[in-house]
Amino acid sequence: MDVKSDKWKGTTGGGNFGQKSLIFLFKHCDVRVGYFFMYLSIPFYLIFGAKARRAIIHYFTKVYDYGKIKSFFKAWKTYNNFGKVMLDRFSIFSGQKSKFHVECDGVELFDELVKSPQGFVLAGSHTGNFEICGYLLKQEIKKIYALVFGGESEVMKRQRFAQLSQNNVEMVAVKDDMSHLFTLNEALENGNIITLPADRIFGSSKSIKCKFGKAEAEFPVGPFAVAAIRNVPVLAVFVFKLSTRNYKIIVRKVECENNGDKISTKKRAEILAKNFVKLLENQILKNETQWFNFYEFFN
Repeated sequence: MDVKSDKWKGTTGGGNFGQKSLIFLFKHCDVRVGYFFMYLSIPFYLIFGAKARRAIIHYFTKVYDYGKIKSFFKAWKTYNNFGKVMLDRFSIFSGQKSKFHVECDGVELFDELVKSPQGFVLAGSHTGNFEICGYLLKQEIKKIYALVFGGESEVMKRQRFAQLSQNNVEMVAVKDDMSHLFTLNEALENGNIITLPADRIFGSSKSIKCKFGKAEAEFPVGPFAVAAIRNVPVLAVFVFKLSTRNYKIIVRKVECENNGDKISTKKRAEILAKNFVKLLENQILKNETQWFNFYEFFN
């Protein structure tokens, strides 16, 4: 698993010093102060981040069939949204958690599974700010094991741990020897919850081509193979930013229709992957500038 591929670096920018500076800033200032400085920096990323800029513009031209000018301005808005959700994360790290609020749609699906003895999978995506629901929401019934990239800065690791451990969430770092898979399988076996991103391929060859908007792309099967092997339920979770301090969490069940026929684990994983992509497409087409895939993704 090449988590440091050319497509995705997997780290939050700024380094230890820059990230500590943001936390210090937000201890004394409103997060909107950070937004102001972010607006000034976006032209830099658009001009000098040519690869990411081309990729996000291609996303709009291919998926929505927008013209180049409209796609450019959509890319600008996407950078704005991305910068805001990143700054929101550091605002929470600085102790401003109580100032953020979430509204939920479909959370009863989560509550129902939490009360059952069976483990289950939360399939996340890089929409809005998926990580923030782990900071703001808490339940004590089951432990959540969250798959995370292990190459982040010490500041990010420490702050993530401090926030997530309060909410019964344990981080599981991706490792080259694949030992993280044993941890995830054990968590499901013990009736707990695992959460992992399901909209990016981390160098894995296990993928499936799906139609998305007016284009096609390869989506990972691996996250759903974990669920298929254990035959456990899968919930798709999407988190979108609504306003300065308000987010919306949307929970949907990922179905696995088989018409009563027995199917192989591989087939079950592929069905789950395809149905997840349909749910993702439905949400993204309504929130087109809150999907943060800054690399060439579509064929």
